[in-house]
Amino acid sequence: MSESTARTGTTIDRIEQTDQPPPTPGLTEAERGFVHKVAEHYRNTDNMAWNYGYVFGYLMICTPVQQRASQIIEALGVTREDVERVSQLLVTPGVFERRDEPGDDDFLMWLPDGNWPKAVRYSLVNMPRFHEVLKRGLEVLADAPPERRERIATLEHLYRHLAVEIPAVFDRYETATAK
Repeated sequence: MSESTARTGTTIDRIEQTDQPPPTPGLTEAERGFVHKVAEHYRNTDNMAWNYGYVFGYLMICTPVQQRASQIIEALGVTREDVERVSQLLVTPGVFERRDEPGDDDFLMWLPDGNWPKAVRYSLVNMPRFHEVLKRGLEVLADAPPERRERIATLEHLYRHLAVEIPAVFDRYETATAK
């Protein structure tokens, strides 16, 4: 077993057994608790791996804002693969930004101010489009027995509501933040 695998396995085992945040040099006890709560939230809501949640929480509060992958690894005791995976998951929707360093396998990653609302919008913007797909499903199953249509009807009802409310939520948010 490699050193990083052993370290990660030990960290994960310790976290799952004791429900305690990993040691994070340079953070206060309260900051460590915050990072742990972020990881716990994503573990409980999205079944995200603990280490991914720790990277996410750490990047929310670290100083300086831009962190090299190697700094994140050192600060959290996670693996390069953990940091790479968070980058893969959260750079494309615009939560984090990443800049590769020429001639180096290290890279910078950070959570810019203002990116969070854009990322949330990105993840929710397709709900109205999916509502159209669900409406088509109801048309396809128009002559089917009600018990067969029930699942699609329930989803279509939810997404019909979301298709109206999601854009309105962002409109209200943008109005409130423009003041």
